[in-house]
Amino acid sequence: PQPPSPMTDESLLEGDFGGPPGSGRGGPRFHLRLTHTELQISGGPPGGPFAGGGVLRLADVVGAQTLRAPALPSAAFFAVSAPPPRGGGSRRARRAPTFRVDGAPHYEGNQEVAERWARLIRCLLRGGEPPPPAGLPPEPPRRRLLLLLNPFGGRGQARSWCQSHVLPMISEAGISYNLVQTERANHARELVSGLSLDVFMGLGSPQVVNGLMDRPDWAAALRVPLGVLPCGSGNGVAAAINCRAGSPALGLALLQNCSVLLCRGSPAPLDLLSVTTASGGRQFGVLAVAWGLLADVDVGSERLRRLGPARFTLGAVARLLALQTYRGRLSYLPAPSPPRGVWRGQRGSAGLEGLGVSGRRRFRKGQRDLGVSAGFDDSPDLEDPLKFGDPLTSGDGAGIGDPPGLGDPSGLKAAAGHGLLHGDPLMPGSPPEPKGPPQPGGPVDDLLVPLGQPLPPGWVTLEGDFVLVLATSQSHLGAQLVAAPLARPDDGLVHLCFVRGGASRGALLRALLAMASGATPGPPVASARARAFRL
Repeated sequence: PQPPSPMTDESLLEGDFGGPPGSGRGGPRFHLRLTHTELQISGGPPGGPFAGGGVLRLADVVGAQTLRAPALPSAAFFAVSAPPPRGGGSRRARRAPTFRVDGAPHYEGNQEVAERWARLIRCLLRGGEPPPPAGLPPEPPRRRLLLLLNPFGGRGQARSWCQSHVLPMISEAGISYNLVQTERANHARELVSGLSLDVFMGLGSPQVVNGLMDRPDWAAALRVPLGVLPCGSGNGVAAAINCRAGSPALGLALLQNCSVLLCRGSPAPLDLLSVTTASGGRQFGVLAVAWGLLADVDVGSERLRRLGPARFTLGAVARLLALQTYRGRLSYLPAPSPPRGVWRGQRGSAGLEGLGVSGRRRFRKGQRDLGVSAGFDDSPDLEDPLKFGDPLTSGDGAGIGDPPGLGDPSGLKAAAGHGLLHGDPLMPGSPPEPKGPPQPGGPVDDLLVPLGQPLPPGWVTLEGDFVLVLATSQSHLGAQLVAAPLARPDDGLVHLCFVRGGASRGALLRALLAMASGATPGPPVASARARAFRL
């Protein structure tokens, strides 16, 4: 690792403090040193966690607050909420080291010191500039979060996991929240399309994204930071962003890592897929469009949602045993680099025109890294608050649950758990004419001509039989399924994977196993980087 720069290693605060309330005045002492990037801790009891010196990286800290113990009326305390990875794994153990300030004879003097430490840590977490040494940083505005919970996702554990692992961390971060369980298909989309932008940040899903794009002020709506808390079966978007943040994980550890990113509130860009169907409908997605084998597996395993990720394994085995091919035509606009559009797998040519995707529109206006920011008033759209009693902050909510399917008259279906769009197989022949004008909302698709019109020069077209076509904007399709290892959340590209007819079951099985292990799949999977495509 590179040595720290003088700026990041500069000492902002330094002092000696006691331990938590139970340690008493004669207990062990700790020496603390706060820099721009970490809290350095030494001292404590022999054999304790900081006896040989320890470091809490601010990247792993979600909040800091002051406390008071009735048994020690003159002392003040500050606690640092930091759930770092446990040992060498990715599972996080919640802990909040607490330190006693007792250098002044009266509580007021000790409270001032404790508040300076807690507030400066909160300021650094929000990216603020530290004040002069003797100054007290201004209190960052209180943030407010809208949590949209789908009780039908995955194994149905979303609510219990949220209450056990997410809400305590959000409260420790000093974020107030409203929790809404969606009640019906498109409930989240309806809610977001009418929500005041001055009220909340949100959590992202296909419904949330499309609700934002339904708004007349969609450009401003895209500045609302969004996040994903993975409680479903696939969790591809969460896995891709979490992996990009440098801490790959599965299951509960993935949820904990994403909760930390959410509480830290550091938005980063995320590209959206703009999907126009043959019927003239338009949707936006954050993960992938699938046709053929992968879509069959996803849709066919819906009834096995309670099995979690294992549903995809069972679905894949069933579809491989009854392998089908589909006649189609795939056209795409190659990305300028690398110079070869297709770099691995079979070459060939392929009759079907049903949808066009504007290759990953680059919506960079505040679209997300699982972040939240800013302070808000209560939303007038959320009634009958549910209280989750917490000593630091209370959450309120309303409503209840999203069924797995999203109603869409276009023929594409979005699986609520992970945002995968699938196209039903269409009959070969002339491309169908759109049945109506494109739905309003969002920018113009300048990379696509209307369906049914000839493609401009520079496009590559493949015709024939296909086993599958996948167009993804993320590296992961699921927490354990890597489809495009080189994809980045904001690279502005569609990463195409396709398999031509004639591939054997054994070769397909080896390719799927490679994807499940994080490796780049070899033949018969061909890949291309594109700016747009038409199927």
